[in-house]
Amino acid sequence: MKTDICYIISHGFAARMVLQTKLLERLVQSGKRVALITPDKNDQNLVGYCEQQGFELYEFKPPKGVFEMNYMNMRKYFLEDVRNNPGLWAKHLQAIHNPRLKALYFKLSAYFYYGVYQLIKIAPFIRTWFKRYEDWQLRSETADALLKEIGAELVVATYPVNIQEAILLRSAQQQGIRTTIHLLSWDNITCKGHFPALADYYIAWGNVMKEEFKEYYGIPDDRIYTCGVPHFDEHVKVREAPDYKPFIRELGLNPELPYLFVAMSSPIFAPKGIEIVEWLAKEVTAGRFGTDMQLIVRPHPQNVDKKMGDVSWLPRLDAIRNERVSVDYPSVVKSNLPWSMQHSDMLRLSNLLAGCAVCLNFGSTVSIDALMVGKPVVVIAFDADEKLPWHISGCRQMDYVHYNKLMKLGGIRVAWSYDGLCTELERYIQDPQADLELRHYTLAQECGEADGKATERVAAALKMISQR
Repeated sequence: MKTDICYIISHGFAARMVLQTKLLERLVQSGKRVALITPDKNDQNLVGYCEQQGFELYEFKPPKGVFEMNYMNMRKYFLEDVRNNPGLWAKHLQAIHNPRLKALYFKLSAYFYYGVYQLIKIAPFIRTWFKRYEDWQLRSETADALLKEIGAELVVATYPVNIQEAILLRSAQQQGIRTTIHLLSWDNITCKGHFPALADYYIAWGNVMKEEFKEYYGIPDDRIYTCGVPHFDEHVKVREAPDYKPFIRELGLNPELPYLFVAMSSPIFAPKGIEIVEWLAKEVTAGRFGTDMQLIVRPHPQNVDKKMGDVSWLPRLDAIRNERVSVDYPSVVKSNLPWSMQHSDMLRLSNLLAGCAVCLNFGSTVSIDALMVGKPVVVIAFDADEKLPWHISGCRQMDYVHYNKLMKLGGIRVAWSYDGLCTELERYIQDPQADLELRHYTLAQECGEADGKATERVAAALKMISQR
């Protein structure tokens, strides 16, 4: 039995984009048969969703070995201009300056592969050799058999830098199956390195992503569908009818008073984030931003994930709670999918953003989330009272291509110091409509039409692609 559309879900954020938007239900209602492939068939979200909707759920785990462990580390040196890509260059510097003994292998390999990167400039055949080697390594009889079992007519990847998705995309293409890339995040094209596998068609968030598909991969216009962001449709609904007060009461704060909302990042991206949050909590408690101002701090899923988080932050976060400061922990699901979230978490986040006076973050997608619900954004890009080396500093993300573009569009404000943070906050608190036109323009460039119909457009695009 044929499956019309098969989505590959290897990341929790992709699950949010596909499962929490009724995208797949729309496809089924139009007569399409849908299936999902995941590395964790026991993920609570996926299991419950597929049972409820009657979708087939398949599991595919790529083989583990030295190649897989070092694959993404290797390929950026062989295929990218590492030195001139801030995101990749930061990873290189982090590897060679990592003081942990267990990272010795990665430190030595970083030195070796950087030498290869320099050598490729005079011996480009090395890059050609690596591509052939990669082609051979990414072949999988297991993937071939799985796609034949599914009978997929169209395979959709959401995170093509993931080795599992790359293997499945390549297998689909070798079997003559149509393929589409529908990215889960806006930074994948410029920060994650060259995709191991491309596709026949592409679904872009907005004009910025569309132009990146064209610039980095030479994709023609007629192969790109610009549709918006399905999981941001929830933000539009909340923006038009916010209901945040029950969540404020649940956090122990006064729902009738204003509050600032801070979205944290992993210590990898904001090593002094906890110090800045502690400072902000003290200032809010002391009435620095108004005698009635409150503060909600939301850790990133990475903060509560032992792989990328820092468990020493958790008691420090609990210690800042008082009658005017609260902490909202994300609802993470135990899963092999990174950052798999409960369905209710997106609605909660949307409402907490919609009710805030100003959204602060450390350089994350939350900037766009907040713009979508109509709130001003201040990005924190400094290291408390210290000046850390660039490759570990909280300011480095402002140099990353995707964030640098966002900053230049003008819809967000960046704070480079405590004084700058206070200035930007006071400005937006006094005038919530400041930069409104720039905020709308920025949102339009990044996400297209903010009309709550992105899911409909994606479903229509997939139906069109399946018929081409």
